[in-house]
Amino acid sequence: MATETKVRACAAIILKRGKVLISQRRSDQSFPLKWELPGGHIEPNESKETCLKRELEEELGGHITALKLFASRETTIRNYTILIHYYLCKLRDGKLKKLEVNDFRWIEPSKYALYDLGPPDKSVLRKLLKTPA
Repeated sequence: MATETKVRACAAIILKRGKVLISQRRSDQSFPLKWELPGGHIEPNESKETCLKRELEEELGGHITALKLFASRETTIRNYTILIHYYLCKLRDGKLKKLEVNDFRWIEPSKYALYDLGPPDKSVLRKLLKTPA
């Protein structure tokens, strides 16, 4: 019987002028070149908000403020169960760089289907489209 690994992660929903930020994983990472809402694994003894700040700084050089929890989604991939907490965030500075990502883009939330996003991110973007501004 295979053991299942449970992972906790956070992802940022950052809006700017009606567009949402997505990033593309590097080709040397798991799920190569897949698009995602930026974020990552929560380290032991790390708060969700601290995780988001750390991940955005490491991946894109961005500084954010986590505003509120928007949604949580659980997904199983191979032998992992990943619980992802999605936070609405505010970008405090707009100078993003490709530090640990292959690419990043600001997209209209309604255009998410044009990108190879995972099911949890697609679900959250669908919910975002139904949420009043």
